Amino acid sequence: MLGRKKRTDYKFSFTPVRLTTGNIISKARKAYEREGLVYLLRTGFEMSLGYFLVHYYKTFRSNDTFEFQGATYNYFFHAYCTTWRNERTVAVPIIWNLVSRFEEQNKKILEVGNVLSYYFKVSHDILDKYEIMDGVINEDVIDFKPAKQYDLIVSIVTLEHVGWSESPKDPAKVIRAFESLKSLLSPGGQLVVVMGLGLNDQFDTSLRGKKIEFTDPRFMKHLKGYEWQEATLEDVKDVKYDKTVPTANAIVIIRVISDN
Repeated sequence: MLGRKKRTDYKFSFTPVRLTTGNIISKARKAYEREGLVYLLRTGFEMSLGYFLVHYYKTFRSNDTFEFQGATYNYFFHAYCTTWRNERTVAVPIIWNLVSRFEEQNKKILEVGNVLSYYFKVSHDILDKYEIMDGVINEDVIDFKPAKQYDLIVSIVTLEHVGWSESPKDPAKVIRAFESLKSLLSPGGQLVVVMGLGLNDQFDTSLRGKKIEFTDPRFMKHLKGYEWQEATLEDVKDVKYDKTVPTANAIVIIRVISDN
């Protein structure tokens, strides 16, 4: 299990802490320059609709839960990235529970890909090559060589994009990213990542061929709406990525424990 003991009913504060007016304007400007007006208008509409729908889910579905490795979690509903439409509805509570417990022990934590800070007040280090914000380290995951080691490194639906969603495309880069992150772990430290399946063919092939070494991968499969359930590799091996949302219809939760 990712945790040391079973817990039930994981509920968190849903107040975003990084969405300032300046950040929103900056993001909108960058989105316009990168994707154009149609993309910006569509995204704005989806975000407005998301803020309306999130009140529905938080009012009427806040007690809905899912099971993962013997523990019970509440689905995570938030307007930012309309989490009920994608894998964040289960990935965020799983990882945040782990981060919270390590924070309580004053452990050194690194997050790869800036995700949690949009939903919670965080104090850990954040590495994100592309997202330029206060408190975010803008370096490539391959090149990041900090002076310290980490007791916990986490990542939420980010690593599958490494090398795959970049230009020039380098599908094998995700494997090098894993090796680089493992080298940053303190003795006994943990690397725990959630990755969407069906997007990065190179990673999916490496996963099936066991080219990446990790401890007991766990899988979850999308059922319908915001509902997910724990699954096996056989259950998810042919699941396709939904680019219309976008969202993975299956995720893998990978854990690596340093033996240094």
